[in-house]
Amino acid sequence: MTTAITVRLDDDDHAALARQAALLRVQPGTLARMLVHAGLTEGRPAGSDVHAAIDRLVRRSRQGRPLDAVTLVADARAGLGEQQ
Repeated sequence: MTTAITVRLDDDDHAALARQAALLRVQPGTLARMLVHAGLTEGRPAGSDVHAAIDRLVRRSRQGRPLDAVTLVADARAGLGEQQ
């Protein structure tokens, strides 16, 4: 079962989310869900560098390989874990 929530973003934040999502070739809602999930993962210190994880996802998306969201998130989590 899933529960829906609403997150209000100002215009600048929504535009940034949409740009990042476009770079990753995912919908903005999907990227928002990925970011929330990454932020809620236990065992990760507060303030983990989510921006670095997004940058890695963007770099990987530019390599032209078919995208698999599960693999992208797993790779981002692994990268964040290495920074600890």
